[in-house]
This record gives sequence, structure tokens and C-alpha cells, in this order.
Amino acid sequence: MRGLPCVLFVIAVLGGTTREPRFDDFPCTIDEHPPAVTAELVTRSQRRFRTVIREGALRDIDFAGHFAVVEWGCGTGCLQMAIVDRRSGTVYDGPFGDSGRSYLEVGGNPDDDKTGIFFRPDSALMILRGCPENKHSGTYYFLWAGMRFRLLRRVPMDAPVGCDS
Repeated sequence: MRGLPCVLFVIAVLGGTTREPRFDDFPCTIDEHPPAVTAELVTRSQRRFRTVIREGALRDIDFAGHFAVVEWGCGTGCLQMAIVDRRSGTVYDGPFGDSGRSYLEVGGNPDDDKTGIFFRPDSALMILRGCPENKHSGTYYFLWAGMRFRLLRRVPMDAPVGCDS
């Protein structure tokens, strides 16, 4: 049975509170049996990283009910990403833009600093902790809104070791 689309009640859930968004605030039904799809590489950046994206498209669903998050390194303490729709094969850029150009600097000690990209298969919330493109260190809360990410909140933080900001 196909999963139902995520139901997004941003204002009702957070309703002007100051608390940080949680995965459980944005539940999704997981598509248990997605079809085998081939990643549709449209942009130049997607074609540049075709191997990692195509391989990632074959993995299990790990985000927002029917998506696979594909991450790859771009240097020490640096991550880039794309999102693949496991139903259609459509490839989307990560929250900060062009998958081949934008990146998240997580520093030299991501485990100690608790930096990185965090998501769940049953939630439309994605949390990124680090320095996007080496500036504005923080915890970023993004909501997957169907075909793009929407920033819900940014909480500033000290730059992790290895970040310039």
C-alpha cells in the first residue's frame, strides 16, 4: 500500500511558540514498497555526481515517507546532498541550494560537536547543524514542502572546530 502524503500543519503545530521543531511535529506515512526507479539527473551538478546519486536512489526510504537522502563528502568535514523521490526518480537539491555547489561544513569533530544532517523516514523535518558554506553557524530546521525545502527556524551556535564562521 502506498503511503499517504505528509500532512503539514506548521502554524497549528508550532503556533507561535519558541520551542524548536521536532521530528514528531511533521509526521509522514512511509511508503513500504516503492517501485524501482532510476534517478532523473537534470541539472549539471546532478550529472556531475551521477554515480553517488544513482546509487543513493536505490537505497531504502529514509526521509519524508518516500525519499532517499544522498550525502557525499566534499572535503574534510564537508557534506553535500541531494534528495531522490523513490516514487518518481525526481532529484531535488538539498536545503541550501545547488547540490554540486552548496555544502554544509560540519567541522573536524562532527560526533563531538553534534553537527551533521539529521532526518527520519517518518518525518518531513530535516535538521542541519553546522556552517552552510562556512558562514552563519547554526541549527537549521527545514520542512520538506512537496518540491522544495522551507526554512522554519535557525538557531545560532558557536562555529564547530574547523569552520571559519
